[in-house]
Amino acid sequence: MDDIEREIVIHAPAARVWALVSEAGWWIGDGDRGGQTRSREADDIDVVTDPRYGTFRIRTEKAEPHSYLAYRWLDDGNERATTLVEFWLSEADGVTTLKVVESGFVSTEHRDGNIRGWRMQLDLAKAECER
Repeated sequence: MDDIEREIVIHAPAARVWALVSEAGWWIGDGDRGGQTRSREADDIDVVTDPRYGTFRIRTEKAEPHSYLAYRWLDDGNERATTLVEFWLSEADGVTTLKVVESGFVSTEHRDGNIRGWRMQLDLAKAECER
């Protein structure tokens, strides 16, 4: 199954973009995170509950501040049925390129839905970070 790869240019420093992408599950929902709740299940596992979309467990796999983050969706402990979401940030002259790659899809339907989702989420990230 093919990976999803997207990138966007954000007119903001990497530190500002990092502040957003280092919040596990920031991409859950339709951009309004105001009704979401977040909790910590373990040192590396966050739980995000969105009133519309449900509850999601996300493990932080690796973090290199201001340049790279990797998260894994956790599905009732079945890691084989999850995807890996990786973010790369690179900054030049106060402008940051944010790249996302999601890999490990088990179905075409799941992948196709996330293609549209990442397009929307990167646009939301750009709008939020450029404010």
